[in-house]
Amino acid sequence: MNIREDCMLLSLTMGVWLGYKLDKEASRKTTDEANAEADAARVNKHLVPKAALANVVTTFGRVRTHFYANTLPWKDSGDRLLPRKAFTAFIEKHEELVHNTKVAVEDFLLNDYPATMARAEFRMGDMFKADDYPTASQLAHRFYVNLDIDGVPQAYDVRLETNDAAIQARISKAMKELWVRLAEPLEHLAERIAGDETLRTSSVTNLREIVNLIPALNFMDDPDLEAVRADIERVITPWEAADLRKQPEARAQVSEEAQRIIESMRGFMRSMGGGDDN
Repeated sequence: MNIREDCMLLSLTMGVWLGYKLDKEASRKTTDEANAEADAARVNKHLVPKAALANVVTTFGRVRTHFYANTLPWKDSGDRLLPRKAFTAFIEKHEELVHNTKVAVEDFLLNDYPATMARAEFRMGDMFKADDYPTASQLAHRFYVNLDIDGVPQAYDVRLETNDAAIQARISKAMKELWVRLAEPLEHLAERIAGDETLRTSSVTNLREIVNLIPALNFMDDPDLEAVRADIERVITPWEAADLRKQPEARAQVSEEAQRIIESMRGFMRSMGGGDDN
């Protein structure tokens, strides 16, 4: 494994105008009436109703969720690690999600924002100020998604067995996250199956998603992680939640298998310095 050849670093920055603006007069009035110091309270105006921006916020949130779900931690600065073998699938989905943000922003600027401006004076009452509202063309620049893609720096262009402690720590952190990502939905599913709670479809689909994703993100080709993943894929994720709800014997079998795998995972994670001993 050569980190520089087999991986890349990604950084995501986004901007979303949420329609907040500090109202200095209302802030001063609030603190004066409360006999408080001037910096004790800040009143922010919501220039547009929350519902008007709901679709925009949702689409941008999906970009961020996809980015973090499909990359691994690397630097505290925000750089994330992505194996090159996972790049094609990642970028195709990323571009689809970014396109959705552009569609949502265009709809907001063409429809919801003009409608909001038309009734802004009535909605805001004495807090209304025409200057608070940028034009649609001015607002367009406040919505953006930037994805920076870089190679792993030359300093890391060495075989892992000769990497220094700092790089090894980053590699360990990234791999531990993969183990945790697999363990958490498996433990959640095991709890739902073993208890009296209703087993929701998402309990199975969330586990299935990470099981399908791990082969692309397992940049160290960790054989233990792959063995556990394959075990889950073989005995747990083929089941649908609806079938487990209807078949008590199958539910008991899957519960037993899940507990067995969880115990094996705890052993592997403890050996990596992760997991708990309880």
